[in-house]
Amino acid sequence: MTNVGIISINRYSKHLNYGAALHTFAFQRYLDKHGVENTIIDFMPRFMKGYSMKYPFLTPPPKRRVARTAFWLVNAAPNLVKYQKFMKFFDLHYRSTATKYDEESLRNAILPFDTVIFEADVIWSPHTTVGFENAYFGNLPSMQGMNKISYAASIGYTRFSEERQEQFRELLKGVDHISLREVPGAEFAQEFTDKPVTAVLDPTLLLDAEDYADVCVKPPEKGYVLVYNCLKNNMKMVRDAQKIAAARGLDVVEISVYIHNKRDHTTHVSPGIEQFLGYFANADYVLTNAFHGLCFSTVFKKDFLAYARGTKDSRVTSLLGLLGLDEHFMPPKTHAPDLPPIDWDEVYVKLEEQRQISRDFLFNAINAGPRFDTEAVA
Repeated sequence: MTNVGIISINRYSKHLNYGAALHTFAFQRYLDKHGVENTIIDFMPRFMKGYSMKYPFLTPPPKRRVARTAFWLVNAAPNLVKYQKFMKFFDLHYRSTATKYDEESLRNAILPFDTVIFEADVIWSPHTTVGFENAYFGNLPSMQGMNKISYAASIGYTRFSEERQEQFRELLKGVDHISLREVPGAEFAQEFTDKPVTAVLDPTLLLDAEDYADVCVKPPEKGYVLVYNCLKNNMKMVRDAQKIAAARGLDVVEISVYIHNKRDHTTHVSPGIEQFLGYFANADYVLTNAFHGLCFSTVFKKDFLAYARGTKDSRVTSLLGLLGLDEHFMPPKTHAPDLPPIDWDEVYVKLEEQRQISRDFLFNAINAGPRFDTEAVA
């Protein structure tokens, strides 16, 4: 029987990222549903070393970014509450290795897996991971001989130097089966390998609303427009939400770390992952500048607007294109359109087509085993 090790950015993420926590949760649950034995490798990536998730204000800020320390000092108490909720979620809902690894300890570890899957999100973005992380390509002695699969990896934006292009080409030689999350990313990666590269869905989209029901916590609020304001404080999005809510006789509920946004609407700065899901599941309308905000709007079939966030937008526009929802993307300085309700039956026909592509890639890759290409072990 195949025994899969899952490795990704999940438990250790800056700003306690909901999407990072949930894509691995969803992937493990999806494999469980299909009878695939699997365990999450408890791995701290290099870029998280020295970063305090519990007390971010203790992390030395980059030069000329003293304001960031001040921001996290103001948010110290709610961040601690959020941290405790996240750790409880991982303890309850992740099935992980007993050993916690970094790249050094993982390099020569004895792992009880015949397959390792490098799972989802920006694991292949050297801009996020501060250079390519060998563990996310299986480029370690401990993973030699395993069937190595990338599922829904993302490279972010593709402005690679010539040196990075060559590194990427070499690292792909050691991955047996390759898929990426965005169509542009898959097309880019295909330029660096002769192996087929498939565009697949983020793991959160492989599950339906009922698959999350047991971990959703219903919020106390009713009748609200949800704003998920992630990483960049988009005040235009907040103002648009207020206008939409006023026109529909609804309130505004915001999830963000921007505690100062709490003026004439409710802002939650430390909901747990269960509460986060519950706010999406019970929203009347969603405005978000986060990719996983779009994913959970889709899972729970909520009308939404997806706002631009600079270099992170290809993941959003790629998914909207696949689902036929391009008009729901909000570039900067765009007025919020008055769109008709989304025909979710029509959207789910397209989503099921993409789910089938994703299923076929994943289980064909698991069953095919390694290609026995030359390993590129650093």
